Amino acid sequence: SIPRNKHRERERERELENDMMRKYCLLLLSLAMVVAQQQKRRSANLHKAAHESTVRNILLPKFKPDGKQLVPGNHTSNVAVLVSSSRYWFNYRHVTNALSMYHLLKRGGYSDDNIILMLADEIPCNSRNPFRGSIFSRGALGGEGDDLMADVEVDYAGTDVTVDAFLRVLLGRHLSGEGDTPGLYRRTLPRLDENTNVLVYLTGHGGDNFFKFQDGEELMSHEVASVFSQMYEMRRYNEVLFIADTCQAFTMADQITAPNVFSVGSSLKGQNSYASHGDAEVGQSVIDRYSKSIKDFVDDAVAMAPSQSNTATSFDDSTVAVMERLNAFDALVRVPTMHGELGKSSEVGYTSRLCKRRMSEVPLSDFFAASSEDRNNLISRSSVQATIWKADDFKVQADSNTDERECKIMPDNWPEEDEEYVREEKPLRKGVSAWDTEMLVLIGGFIMLVSLSSKFL
Repeated sequence: SIPRNKHRERERERELENDMMRKYCLLLLSLAMVVAQQQKRRSANLHKAAHESTVRNILLPKFKPDGKQLVPGNHTSNVAVLVSSSRYWFNYRHVTNALSMYHLLKRGGYSDDNIILMLADEIPCNSRNPFRGSIFSRGALGGEGDDLMADVEVDYAGTDVTVDAFLRVLLGRHLSGEGDTPGLYRRTLPRLDENTNVLVYLTGHGGDNFFKFQDGEELMSHEVASVFSQMYEMRRYNEVLFIADTCQAFTMADQITAPNVFSVGSSLKGQNSYASHGDAEVGQSVIDRYSKSIKDFVDDAVAMAPSQSNTATSFDDSTVAVMERLNAFDALVRVPTMHGELGKSSEVGYTSRLCKRRMSEVPLSDFFAASSEDRNNLISRSSVQATIWKADDFKVQADSNTDERECKIMPDNWPEEDEEYVREEKPLRKGVSAWDTEMLVLIGGFIMLVSLSSKFL
């Protein structure tokens, strides 16, 4: 009877242990489900779920007090020249490419005085546009989408967008009647000197060593090289970041010899640069993959990074904080390559061989945000007026105080790295951080399973 009682006691102990193990497993399963739901909700707020681990690996550690910070350059001002050179409705996406970069710059503290925006076509006013006066990169959503024409100042539009105008802007050579003179050509060119960082962004159609302007003329790679060399001799820049989003884009940098010019192309020689996605309401592809990948990643990084208190209404402190910690190589080369889905036959080309710094040492804010001095001096504007020309007598006007924009006839006197292509940077760590909630749950569950299994051994 005694052995039988011991046997029963052992069976009860085993039942208790099995019951406890089942409870532990149910608890672990419940925690895993909670974590999965949190992950799903968090990823749903991002443009791309894969950005989450990348932001955690390369960016969030830099927000810690002991995080390694990037050293900003020695420039005192920033100027950007953004060009969408394509005409016709089916090139809708090229306008959204340029406007996406424009809004990133504005969030970084750029004033319109330091941005030259050149749009070759009047896409918002095109007769086939179902949402007149508006343009969308993420989808129209019945006209409620993110309208990129809100609060935009266009400097050159329509037939004014030419190779000659582009080169004149960089060299600071006004046409007769331009400058401070009242009238149609009221535009003034930004001041450039040896302390100015210059961002040059081109989007449109191109090929081997050429970039098309409105299907009527071409900007050649040797002209790009020449204008940068002239700017260097004229002391019109501190550093230049040259970005081309077009087919065979990187060939536009083939002949650049001026020092301190970083060059990035969305595709290499013989490769295409592809559209991202279309919108059924618009009826066109609404943005290109490369430009979209940059904008989406910065947006997702801002969403995940510690929020910053805004000190000015004219720029976003959280965006600036991210740009100060995100290096240009990660933002413009590595992330588009990893997450941009550029296509099997598209690779990002880049070079910093003529520069004092590597791209991985350059904060994105050195080119995509106003200098700290300029940000401190910014005064918020209550109203920004956007004007774009279809022809000499056709304009669209927008006002930031209202949501209504119209396309109408206006009077003529309307006031006005070491190799060419290298991959020597260390690849991003894949997976999760040791401090992720998912990792902590897995570690806790493993410890519980080990402790329980030891009782049966």
